Amino acid sequence: MESEEEEMDVDGEEQPDTSSKKRSNEGTDANSSTPKKKAKKPVSREDSPILKKLIKELSAPIPQQRSSGGTISLQTFPEMTDIKSVNFRELNDRIVEAEGDNQKAILVVIRSYYFFGKGYMLWFNHYKKTYSEDTSNSLVNDKIRECFPDQDKTSEANLRKRKERAIKIFKLFDGVGGEEKIYCIKSFSASTISRLGVDDIDYVIAKVLKASQ
Repeated sequence: MESEEEEMDVDGEEQPDTSSKKRSNEGTDANSSTPKKKAKKPVSREDSPILKKLIKELSAPIPQQRSSGGTISLQTFPEMTDIKSVNFRELNDRIVEAEGDNQKAILVVIRSYYFFGKGYMLWFNHYKKTYSEDTSNSLVNDKIRECFPDQDKTSEANLRKRKERAIKIFKLFDGVGGEEKIYCIKSFSASTISRLGVDDIDYVIAKVLKASQ
């Protein structure tokens, strides 16, 4: 079962759970000489080492794929140009396959999410011609569920999180130049990228595009 993942702070560090500390401090003497730790100062996007590193990698030239050693073998995906070419079950199965095999390269997982996100956006834009954004999103969700008629609530929750992760990953790479930009990634996984906030992704896209001008 996949665990729920929150959006990542731009400094890339986990926030400690202070609830137990607060409870223990309630019973201590207010005049205690024990020094208290200062609250961690938020890091701005401009100073975030995580975002700086991601921007640097995505701003690099796309590496050429070599036929000899060091080559990453990637899945072949069908050409998706319209909604008729989108098969969510197949795209989901590719994500599950890529994530379940520890020998698979990180880029395979990212690329699998990218194409799931692309499939989602093709359907979303199709419905958006007629309906509102909320209605279009609901209709795409129904379209995805049609591909998994026998799933239980746990499987549905995992699929929903997978879809949300795919949308973020597609938005990032589509915004900075498309699928080929995935090859520039050296230090980030699909999970790491998906924990970035939406505003962080917009910030990275803007910085990468500005660097390429």
